[in-house]
This record gives sequence, structure tokens and C-alpha cells, in this order.
Amino acid sequence: MDHLAQVNKAQLTFETYGYAIGRFLKFLEVSDGLKDHDDVDRITIDHVRNFGLRLYRDRLSASTRRKYLVVLRNWFKHLSKLGLSILNVELIELPKLPPRVPNPDERLPLMLSIVKDDREGWRHIIALRDRAILETLFSTQLRVSELVSLNRNSIDWSKALAVVIGKGGKPRTVFFSEGASSAVSAYLDERKDKFIPLFIHHDRAHKADAKDKDGQKMRLTRQAIEAMVRKYSRLAGVEATPHSFRHYGATELIRAGADIRTVQEILGHASVSTTQIYTHVNPKRLQQEWKKYHPSSNQ
Repeated sequence: MDHLAQVNKAQLTFETYGYAIGRFLKFLEVSDGLKDHDDVDRITIDHVRNFGLRLYRDRLSASTRRKYLVVLRNWFKHLSKLGLSILNVELIELPKLPPRVPNPDERLPLMLSIVKDDREGWRHIIALRDRAILETLFSTQLRVSELVSLNRNSIDWSKALAVVIGKGGKPRTVFFSEGASSAVSAYLDERKDKFIPLFIHHDRAHKADAKDKDGQKMRLTRQAIEAMVRKYSRLAGVEATPHSFRHYGATELIRAGADIRTVQEILGHASVSTTQIYTHVNPKRLQQEWKKYHPSSNQ
């Protein structure tokens, strides 16, 4: 964990590693009586396989099980470099995942008009904030972790863009539409504080702390953003999460003819192979094209 901090891994990565390793150690204690202070070379490949089986029996998804086992692989590689483990990580088999083909709800833009402004006190500013967040997600294709990290000074208003630090500490530029810029400006104009975070809590359960002059404790969390998106997706009758906005934007860019390398840069993908999942053709659109052009569709 110290090593992860030293190489400046994202907080979410840090938490995932801590949870996965902790869960594995707890499994070893329950199944074989191994304790935290026992020698790490007592861990065998069978321990890891049995842990994977335990995760399967606990009905965790293949992607979650794979994530935990990748953590263990990387952990054992790190221990091996320190001369503390001789376990062959290549023997740790990872669950195979079906190819993920993003299929975002085409009604997603409806969410931009679902926020109802309530002029009554604190509800008014929350409506402005929520609209600004939805417009920002729609325009920028930001990851939710990147969104919550935005500060007031993150945005270059003259150019309507922001430089964010994405996965692996890689910087990239995201762009704000006129609608997103206007929504964020309207929200900030209504705020009376000088807090640094761009998006903060305004409900009665969160009170500013006099010692927290920058307002970092008031910054919205990833969980708060996810809950907010769920709320408006239900109201709009749309299937959506914060990540759906990335899928939707990328899919529409590809459909409109954007170069895949450009989309890769916009999304901040390290490899173009990750971006290639968006080159699929949506089944609904495929059917529309078939009806339009196939000779048998009019029979």
C-alpha cells in the first residue's frame, strides 16, 4: 500500500487494492488459520484458486472476481521483487469476460431537461448544481472520479475547456459545450461561498466547517454523483449511470465519423484497443438501416 501511494495511484485504485487484499487475508485466516503475521511464502496457488472459488460461490460477477485476482497477481509480483514470495503469478487464472459492447440508452439526452428548478431556498441551488453536473457529464465524457475532482479554477472559461488528470496520472483536455458552460456559470453565480471544489453539497445534512476553509469536506463524492444520476434517470425513464454519458458521447462521435484516435484522446484511453469497443453498430440503428436499404424490407 505504501508503494501504491509512492507511485501516486488513484484513490479508487488504492481502496480497491486494500479491500481485495484484506478480503483475501481474511479468507486465509478462516479457511487455513493463516494470520497477518505469518510468512507470506506459506501462501500457495491452491489458496488463491480456492479464494477465486469462494468469490464465485458468493455470486460476485466475473468482472469483480477478475479485478480481485488481478490485484493478487500484482501484489505477488511486488512481493517477488522484494524477495518475499516465490508464487508463480502466471498460474493465477483469471475469469474470462464476455466482450463488453456499450449500448447506451438513446434517450439519455432527455435527462438534461428533467431537472425541475425549485425557487425555494437550498433546493434552488441544488437544482442548478444538478443541471450543471448533467450538462458537464454529457459534454465532457469525464469519468465520475475526474468530475468530483474538478475545482473552480479547473475551467478555462475563455476557451471552454479543462485539463484533467485521468487514469495513470495522464492529463487530457475536455471540452464544455455552450449549454454546459452556461449551466456551470449559473450554478457558480448563485453560490455565496469561496470554496475551491466546483461541485459541493448544499443539503441540510452537510454543514461547512470553519476549519475547512477551502471546502474540501464539502466536495461531492463519487457516491453522491451516482445517486444523483440514478434519481434523474428514474424521473426521465432512462437507463443511465455517470459512465453512460462516456459511452453515449463516444458512440455518437464514432457514428458521426470521428477518427478513433481522436475519440481515444477525448476519453483518455491508454490504448486504442479500449476505444475500439465503440466501433460496433447499435442493433436498433442496424435495423433502421436494414429497413431503409434492404430490398426485402418493403415486401
